[in-house]
Amino acid sequence: MYDVIIVGAGPGGCITAKTLEDSGLKVCVLDRKPKNLIGEKVCGDAIGKHHLDFLNRKVGLGYPEEELKTKIRGVKIFSPDRKTFFTTETREGGYTINRLLFGQRLISELGDVNLLADTDVVGIKGRDVIIRREGKVDKIQAGVLVDASGMQAVIRRQIDSPYIEKDIDKRDIAICHREIRDYRFEDQEYCHIYLDQDMSSGGYIWVFPEGGHTNIGLGVKYPINPKERFYHYIKGKPFEDSKIINAGGGAVPVRRTIDSVVAFQNSLGFMFIGDAACQANPIHGGGIGQAMTGGYLAGSVIKKVIDDISLEGLWDYNLAWMKDYGSRSAGLDLFRILLQSLTNKQINFGMKNRLIREEDLLKTSEGGNLELGIADKLTRAMKGITRVNLLNNLRFTANKMQEIKNLYRDYPSPDGFFEWRSRVRKLYQEINSVLKNK
Repeated sequence: MYDVIIVGAGPGGCITAKTLEDSGLKVCVLDRKPKNLIGEKVCGDAIGKHHLDFLNRKVGLGYPEEELKTKIRGVKIFSPDRKTFFTTETREGGYTINRLLFGQRLISELGDVNLLADTDVVGIKGRDVIIRREGKVDKIQAGVLVDASGMQAVIRRQIDSPYIEKDIDKRDIAICHREIRDYRFEDQEYCHIYLDQDMSSGGYIWVFPEGGHTNIGLGVKYPINPKERFYHYIKGKPFEDSKIINAGGGAVPVRRTIDSVVAFQNSLGFMFIGDAACQANPIHGGGIGQAMTGGYLAGSVIKKVIDDISLEGLWDYNLAWMKDYGSRSAGLDLFRILLQSLTNKQINFGMKNRLIREEDLLKTSEGGNLELGIADKLTRAMKGITRVNLLNNLRFTANKMQEIKNLYRDYPSPDGFFEWRSRVRKLYQEINSVLKNK
């Protein structure tokens, strides 16, 4: 019998366990991968320093050393015609990292936690978690079960709770193909993102520096084949003939956080973090820092409520996440729907004429509001006079972003949850109808 079982030894699961290391609780971490491969994952490999600053203060997590590839200052976002780009920087900057080495460091710091690698979760029956390990089926129990299993969401998909969305709309999933190539990207201080609705419909192309290597990938809306688009994109590019170091595909949720990241049934508490909770950034799918922050918040709540587990006690994790990161995620999600509704011509025009500007993107990504004051509206209207619908949709989305952020900042108690969720869904129906999101 464990106090806490964590399914998934990725960054989110490991930080949950690390947060609990001095609590005296009996913790077990399960992962389906062999121990020597924990950490390996197809992604952009980037993480903002502010996430690591936070976790360094809270749980003493060290900064990248052996796993560090490149320190970055920010991101450059290019229009489809490549004639305009926006530069967004944060004061702290960030890193690109070797995911495998980072993951191996995290599991090396788990202390007394029982790590069961090469272990699959077969099912849940009452309070029993059914696992398969070394060809044998066994069952273990806990007071709290944490789903940090990524897109597989092996726990979320198996429970029937009115608070939890078991399945994610395919429109809210990006699939990608990524390659690490033996090519030194010339712009070592910035990650490049290329918008192109024809090439990467509903997603984007990324080129991230990793020292002597380059991380190149392409994400698209389900069910487009990203690998075919990827190889069409790299034709004629300077890295086309470079050596492939690592290649693979993957999927990531690109939407707001699931409406509740906790549940309680059969005297068993459930908590969801990382991609299992859709905590990744809806615009670019990056989620390492968010998963670790979610892990810390979940672990902090577990320590407080472990002696008397209830939905009301676990709900503090909902409140801590939703009023901050959840609010930002919801606003970015509406902005994502706007971007996906635009054509290449509209994006080229909007970026060239600064209908959306660098400060808008930075403010939005950091949780601020996309505010269009009277002077701004008039100036932008003059520039966008030939694109009235584009400007109207921008205004409409900015207003709805403010509305949904306010909803999340007023995240309710369990008693008010279903009425709150109804309001959120109604708002999404409005924006999908106006922006014709298919």
